[in-house]
Amino acid sequence: MKLPQLLQLPQLPLGVRVMDEDHYALEQMFVRTAEIPDDGLTAHLDAIIAELAAHFAREEAEMERVGVPVLPCHRGQHAALLAEAEILRESFALAEPRMRRHLIGFTLAQKMANHIASVDQISSSFFDEKLDYSKMESCGAA
Repeated sequence: MKLPQLLQLPQLPLGVRVMDEDHYALEQMFVRTAEIPDDGLTAHLDAIIAELAAHFAREEAEMERVGVPVLPCHRGQHAALLAEAEILRESFALAEPRMRRHLIGFTLAQKMANHIASVDQISSSFFDEKLDYSKMESCGAA
């Protein structure tokens, strides 16, 4: 069976489609932070937090489906990251636009990158059928 092409990969591909596709989409949301008008930053942060929550739900469902044994711990890490994002949202109103961009594009983006490089990387090792991107016709930056 031929796998569908992934047009883009995240900075740290894990070989698990639900993780890699969602991680790439989130990375792009963080990158777009620099282009968002000042008066749109709150809505942008809200959209990122909503996408994080949706991603975590999709990831947890896939982990449950394949029987990843560290799922309870992973769920706890997701809850902690969402709680940190909510704390960031609370302080957002007090920050100047430049600091708001930093809170989204660096602080929250770095927390997500750390999560991917640690918890997600460990959890991805429990997936039996990891994607082999080298055999796909197209991957990486366009």
